Amino acid sequence: MQRGAQRKKNDSTKMSDKGRRITYAEALLVELVEGAPPREGRVLVAGNRSGVVVGEAMRRWPAAEVTAHAFDAHHARAIRKSLLAEGLPARGVACAPNVGEGYSAALFMTTPQSMTAELVLDQLQDIFLSMDEGGELWAAFEGDQDAAIRTMKQVWPSVHVERRAKHAILLRAEKRGQIVKTRDFSAEWQASVPGGEPVTFTSLPGCFCHRRPDAGGLALAEVAARERGCARIIDMGCGCGLVGLLVADAFRRAGASPALTLVDSHARAIAAARINAARLGFEPEFILADDGLPRGRVGEFDLFVGNPPYYSDYRIADVFLETAYRALRPGGICLSVVKTASGLIPVQEKFFRKVEVIPRRGYSVLRSER
Repeated sequence: MQRGAQRKKNDSTKMSDKGRRITYAEALLVELVEGAPPREGRVLVAGNRSGVVVGEAMRRWPAAEVTAHAFDAHHARAIRKSLLAEGLPARGVACAPNVGEGYSAALFMTTPQSMTAELVLDQLQDIFLSMDEGGELWAAFEGDQDAAIRTMKQVWPSVHVERRAKHAILLRAEKRGQIVKTRDFSAEWQASVPGGEPVTFTSLPGCFCHRRPDAGGLALAEVAARERGCARIIDMGCGCGLVGLLVADAFRRAGASPALTLVDSHARAIAAARINAARLGFEPEFILADDGLPRGRVGEFDLFVGNPPYYSDYRIADVFLETAYRALRPGGICLSVVKTASGLIPVQEKFFRKVEVIPRRGYSVLRSER
């Protein structure tokens, strides 16, 4: 679940011939697929959040097995919805930390707003490793076109410019006997709460605050670790597990045996949280979802912790706090964190009668009882 004070609007879009708004990178790949000969074998589509490129590949290449990869459950849901609306099967949509293997061709697209530079490199490497010998990749980039070529060449030794357009570039690469030195893009760092031992965390590209602990998350963990009598904890938007695992570890050191549920919409976040939980000897419940807990999960938890995104007029924070109200037992504690309390207080007050503001590390931790 990506966060920020306010997402920049992606204005690098155009209208497709079907009247849908798509990025310029998507448009280049749609044009490529429309003019390409029929394909067979396994075809990967990565980086597409709308389903437009996936649908075009399925229609033009009916003999191919097309897989749409998404990191985020929200994007996977949008792709499935798009495919079903066009009468196409949605069974090939995969929300996973990696793309899989055994592909004969791949289509990849990215914009400066959709992926960090490190995640682009990581996914290009993942695609290279997933390809069969002789496989081809077409990659469409928006932004600096020369930088796009340099980025591709860091992973794929042989890169050709297929097409330059005003707002995007289409590159082609082949896997033919090259030996590529792979890179490990994961990071390790430590975090702790007062009175606790430092805990080592692993993060992956795509995780919120990759390569460092988030100050807001630390503020939330430090306040939550002071709560007592909370045997069942839910951490929503868990990222690499920073808050939930620090709190569970603090409770365990105090003699409790906490049960932990970690929820996030990003497959890379869940993958990192699994690594960190195993390192600490915890066996949490992991939930990959973009809409909180399943609706039937009511009143199960003693403590809810959440570091919700602030953008989109707090609409995602609304999902977090509605989930908190539903998930907590009567008397359960809801803790959320925000840089400026005034924006989040009205959202939390929709679900909880009283909101206490606890200053910590330049952030505001909002505490309510169910």
